[in-house]
Amino acid sequence: MSEKVGYPAARRARAGSMTSSAGDVIGALHKPPSMAPAEKVAADMRLMRVLLLDAIAPKPSANAPGEYDVLSSSEPEGHLPAGSPLGRPEQQPALERAMSSVMLDGLPRLPASVTEMLTEVGSLPQDAAESLRVMSERAGNMDASTLLSSAQLLGELMSQANLALAQQTVRAWRANLRADAGCTEDTSTGAVVGNQTFRMAFDALLASGRAAAEIRDAISEQEIEIVLTAHPTEAQRRTILKKHQQIVALLGQHDKGTVLTPGEVTELEEAISREQLAAWRTSNVRRSKPTAEGEARNGLMVIEETCWDAVPEHYRRLDRALRRIGQPPVPYDKAIVKVSTWMGGDRDGNPNVTAVTTGHVLCLQRARAAELYHKEVEKLLYELSHTGPVSAEMRAAVEQITGPRQPGVHRKVFPHEDGYGLAWTFQTGCQEDEPYRVLLMALRRRLYRTRVKMEEMYLGHDSGAEEDADVLTSQAQLLAPLELMYRSLVTVGDRVLANGTLLDLLRRVRTFGICLAKMDIRQESDRHSEAIDAITRALGLGRYLEWDEEARIAWLSAELVSPRPLIPDAGTLAADERVKEVLATFALLATLPPECLGAYCISMARSASDVLAVRLLQVKSGVKSPMRVAPLFETREDLQNAPRVVARLFSVAAYKGAIGGFHEVMLGYSDSSKDAGKFASLWELHVAMEKILEAGRAAGVRINFFHGRGGSIGRGGGPLHLALLSQPAGSIAGAYRVTVQGEQIQAFLASTELAVHTFQSYAISVLEHTISPPKLPTDAQRELMQQLADASAKAFQAQVYQSEDGIFSRYFHAATPTSALASMNLGSRPAKRKAAGGIETLRAIPWVFAWTQTRLHLPVWLGCGAALAERIAGGGLAELRDAYSTWPFFRGLVDLMELELSKAEPAVSEYYDGRLCTPDLRAVGDGLRSALAQAKAAVMEVAGHALLLENHPLAKQSFGLRQPYLLTLHAIQGEVMARLKKEPSDAERLALDDAMTVTVQGVAAGMQNTG
Repeated sequence: MSEKVGYPAARRARAGSMTSSAGDVIGALHKPPSMAPAEKVAADMRLMRVLLLDAIAPKPSANAPGEYDVLSSSEPEGHLPAGSPLGRPEQQPALERAMSSVMLDGLPRLPASVTEMLTEVGSLPQDAAESLRVMSERAGNMDASTLLSSAQLLGELMSQANLALAQQTVRAWRANLRADAGCTEDTSTGAVVGNQTFRMAFDALLASGRAAAEIRDAISEQEIEIVLTAHPTEAQRRTILKKHQQIVALLGQHDKGTVLTPGEVTELEEAISREQLAAWRTSNVRRSKPTAEGEARNGLMVIEETCWDAVPEHYRRLDRALRRIGQPPVPYDKAIVKVSTWMGGDRDGNPNVTAVTTGHVLCLQRARAAELYHKEVEKLLYELSHTGPVSAEMRAAVEQITGPRQPGVHRKVFPHEDGYGLAWTFQTGCQEDEPYRVLLMALRRRLYRTRVKMEEMYLGHDSGAEEDADVLTSQAQLLAPLELMYRSLVTVGDRVLANGTLLDLLRRVRTFGICLAKMDIRQESDRHSEAIDAITRALGLGRYLEWDEEARIAWLSAELVSPRPLIPDAGTLAADERVKEVLATFALLATLPPECLGAYCISMARSASDVLAVRLLQVKSGVKSPMRVAPLFETREDLQNAPRVVARLFSVAAYKGAIGGFHEVMLGYSDSSKDAGKFASLWELHVAMEKILEAGRAAGVRINFFHGRGGSIGRGGGPLHLALLSQPAGSIAGAYRVTVQGEQIQAFLASTELAVHTFQSYAISVLEHTISPPKLPTDAQRELMQQLADASAKAFQAQVYQSEDGIFSRYFHAATPTSALASMNLGSRPAKRKAAGGIETLRAIPWVFAWTQTRLHLPVWLGCGAALAERIAGGGLAELRDAYSTWPFFRGLVDLMELELSKAEPAVSEYYDGRLCTPDLRAVGDGLRSALAQAKAAVMEVAGHALLLENHPLAKQSFGLRQPYLLTLHAIQGEVMARLKKEPSDAERLALDDAMTVTVQGVAAGMQNTG
């Protein structure tokens, strides 16, 4: 470990006792090919281990001075104590020598059975099945509380490795930024592969013959929108995640060791110790399900804590890169990145999200936005203090507030007024000859009144019916005085001041609006049809649900242009609570500022009437500016029908005339993959996009796609550059709207630096796709992919949905921990769309979640391997390899499969089968493992690889180094599941349930995703 000023001698000694080979093991964990050599990550790991040791170091026992308390009287054996460490070198040399991995150094004392298990982890045999046998025997001899302790420790090992990786990601990213600026860089820091900074991307585009002005125009017109969702795929509690985020931030500060004083180094190390101990002593088991409003609050925290500062920094870096190629910065009135949310608005299959919930969440968002803007305005009150010249329009605006200036008279404006609260700054007002402060004081007052009004509405003290002229209801009201000041500063030559805090605030306002994140509303199509049916029956028009599609379109089209009221009073409408809740949501939308709302997404959309119904319900509910309606096409059949549905929709004059030549279409990656398998899903998505674009061009309507991607590869996730390879040419055109879900929110937005990195990665990828679209496939390649998609879908559906006597469904529920998802309290939404039904009603998240835990990763490869193997057997290998080398879409698809197949471990699945399944179900597992082997062989054949991840040796090594810890977790999880099937006592069940949750979290940390 490199010497740091002020690093305590005892800590140096302990860190130095770790072998270099062990350090290499830690350093290589999680390291992708582009990462630095292991030393820096290893240093982070050594530091964290030493500090954790100090944080939990034993204190002399009061009963026997000189001795150490191992377990306090309140901590039964088997739980992780705050007492003695696992062992200092001088105390337990034999045990420490037995530990083959530095990852175990400095952890608290555990029961002997746990330490013996962990000692054995580093020396497990290479054969996974034998490793599982060894660890299964040990797990079988542990009681429930000891199983829990072991799982907690193994999960902590995974988390610590991930923290070191997170810091290395930031470190490598910053190294690229320094290289951009021409700094001499230490090559040990490494660099990220690809055009990962604006300078790299711009240089590559210029070298390819693109003009600098073309680059600037393209990036200035971008519309990138990240939509945060509450999909329950984050296994860790937010409490733990926040502590981990803080540790990463502190490690970043610790990187500045050469310029820190000894005292500052010590303070940082103590701060890391505090966060580690606090995380260690915090239960990582959720005891209750989060509420929909609680999920929304978590989303708001992410926006406030990271995105708020990341947005202006993103623009500043872009502006610097543009200046370097001789171009002006992005205009101040552009918003190239935005953040939206589904949290509080997504009621699809979630009865916990109601009209009341949505109203409450938007009150919270508007209150928090007003508070954040209030703080920024107070900064500007100090910054824009001058009394110098202003533009004519600025002077006129100021005099509208102060009245004409009187020579020789100096007055104060905006003195303290009742109803506007206590201000710590400028409580007595400002001088009338301070023009910028005059406008800022007026704006500050409006922001205060907005916050108070929203808080009163949230608490139910204000119905919102009474108008308050000071309350901000539109972005324009907030922008007007700020843009006026900006133009004035530029006009009088004070551009340096204009481009400081004021420009940052302007860009925040255009990004976050008056509510931090526009809220989408999502509801299932059937719910709207039920509401319309209740209305037609109440009006004596018959049953809407019994009409065919053309009859529905005709009636909806006529009502769209009819001035007559349509929706009966809620008190007189004979309808169930489901219908009344749908109508209550539309009534709420009519009361909200339009700028707080984004798209109205219709899940399971299948027809043009689904879209027209939502438009009609908005219009007849009094929504002044109806939300754009985005049909979500999810299943394979719906994707195939989508172009026809869209074309029919655009043929309705009453609808087409109201959408302004623009329409949004949402595409579902998760359910389409669960419906027909990965090959069929991605190909149908590709073809659907092409044909929907054609339908739009024919009707003169610009199409913007909204990508409903999950976090895991099985649900449409994966590396961004590979994701964009699946988009056909012309489908992005500078605009990209995408969901960011669950654990991906933490991966992409956990810190300001990571958020900036995320925004820049999206901007660069969209720029490259827009200026240099992917190569179009040949007719032969299209035919090849269609045949592969058909064959893979047939094999997938035969296995999953058409098995004899539903045996596959029984295997799924017996051999995987899918039932654990509900008990883990991950989200407010039920795991199933409908209470009854089998796999077809199960949501995509628990589906992928279960197969990830058992390491089969079935959603990624099932059907695909059979289709490729059949093609290869028929002499099509050369054709497949040609497509892999020349067609970006196909290469990306195969590379994604290879990445996920490298994580699959059939021995784990076989272990679970042996512990949990009857012989007939084990036969199903045997068949799946044979299909997995076939898929691996086929992918390697197509890619021309002798081994999986042959071109990514460090990524392969990274996962291999985590394998012993993962196998041990699997052994514990299988033991826990087996015991839970035997109806244990209540006390034992409680410990087993907690152990189940902790093993799921540990496996998720090791696999880097849940569902």
